[in-house]
Amino acid sequence: MATRDDMRNPMNRKYCWEGNLDSSATINMSTTGLTLRGLNLLNFINAGKKNIATLALMSARSDSDRSRSDQVQHNEQLDTGNSNEFKSEHAASDRTVFDGGPLYRIQSLLGLISPGRSNVVRRALLAMVVCWLPLAILYFITGHDTDKTFLPDFGAHVRYLAVVPLFIIADGVCVPRMNALAFNFLDAGLIADADQARFFSVITSTRRLLNAVWAEIAVIVIAYLVVAFAFHSLSAKAIPAWLLAENTATTTPSPAGWWGLLVSMPILVALQLAWLWRFCLWTRFVWAMSRLNLRLVPMHPDGAGGLRFIGYSSQAFTVLATALGALAAGRVASEIYAGAPVTSYHIFVIIFTVGVVVFFNAPLLFFLNHLVKAWRRGTLEYGALADKFGIQFERKWFAHDAPLDETVLERPDFSSATDLFQVVDRAYAMWLLPLHPKSIIMLAVATLLPFLPVALMAAPFEVIVNKLTGLLF
Repeated sequence: MATRDDMRNPMNRKYCWEGNLDSSATINMSTTGLTLRGLNLLNFINAGKKNIATLALMSARSDSDRSRSDQVQHNEQLDTGNSNEFKSEHAASDRTVFDGGPLYRIQSLLGLISPGRSNVVRRALLAMVVCWLPLAILYFITGHDTDKTFLPDFGAHVRYLAVVPLFIIADGVCVPRMNALAFNFLDAGLIADADQARFFSVITSTRRLLNAVWAEIAVIVIAYLVVAFAFHSLSAKAIPAWLLAENTATTTPSPAGWWGLLVSMPILVALQLAWLWRFCLWTRFVWAMSRLNLRLVPMHPDGAGGLRFIGYSSQAFTVLATALGALAAGRVASEIYAGAPVTSYHIFVIIFTVGVVVFFNAPLLFFLNHLVKAWRRGTLEYGALADKFGIQFERKWFAHDAPLDETVLERPDFSSATDLFQVVDRAYAMWLLPLHPKSIIMLAVATLLPFLPVALMAAPFEVIVNKLTGLLF
């Protein structure tokens, strides 16, 4: 450190001043360095804060986008899950389409039908008792047994002892088969995924129309109108005598006639109308299926592109065909008993049977366009495949004159050719209508079955016994 004496010396003062300058400059430089470092540190901290804020904002946005994306994906999964749940619910747990229908609510209110139990046999027996027994009781207690007109009226007995129970039994026999046929479109894979929603929509609308309140009211009202019109449009001679009051020239009903007009006949007509409405909805359902893009396979072994199963509907309607045949056979039996020749009804029976078969198979015509397109596609595609295979086969085996030994038939080429041409043959032999011949025969036999007792009426009983005895000896 410079003393005061040293400071007095000019040279030393110079050095000291310079030394002070150097020291001051050093201090100033150090201070400036510290200041710059501080500023850089502050700038770094501020930049860090900005980066942290930016990262936080980006993280928040990413979390929001991720949350929104997860929410959308979750909603899509829910929608897909609900759709699959909806389809599985309809396909597995609720496979009823044609259950219920007109007259179902009335029977439920009367306790004849309970959830899960249709009580077909009990309802059929009760209908027989309600429709026929009061007629017989009222007929005999009013003294009509003198004219002997009730017992020979085979038409009345058949209507209320056979036809009415058969229409009720058809609920337990025909309806489950119709339901199975309806859902087989889905089970067989004929309906594309894009059309499954339309399929279930048709199922829902069919149920709604079948069980509509207005349909039930309409069936009851129309049944009474039909009975009233039929009774008033016939003359007194055309009406069975046991239905009319005695000693009157007008068509005044007897007590048994009133029961028939108000109870028995409306029940019969209402059952027919209820089944007619159900069959109309079956026809509508088949038409709706024909409007879908069905995945038909021309080489399907059923010979109808995979649609032959719908031809089994003829079997489903056999009970109804028997009921209709019994209705006609009862009328024919009454006329034959009155003296009409049995040979005069041969043409009627044939036309009636053909009409029933055509009536129940007519909805299958809706698939004609589908099957024609599948047949055309099959003949072209499978035919082209057969042509290419045949050309390659001939080039391989007939392009040279080498002799063929006995082992040639054991080569895989020949078995492959046989298999392929059998497949192509199925495509060419494809049916243009999904008819099932055995089912049609069963339907025709069911229609003709009630006419068998009528045919036996024309032959004397002794002749029938002699013929049967001759078969045994």
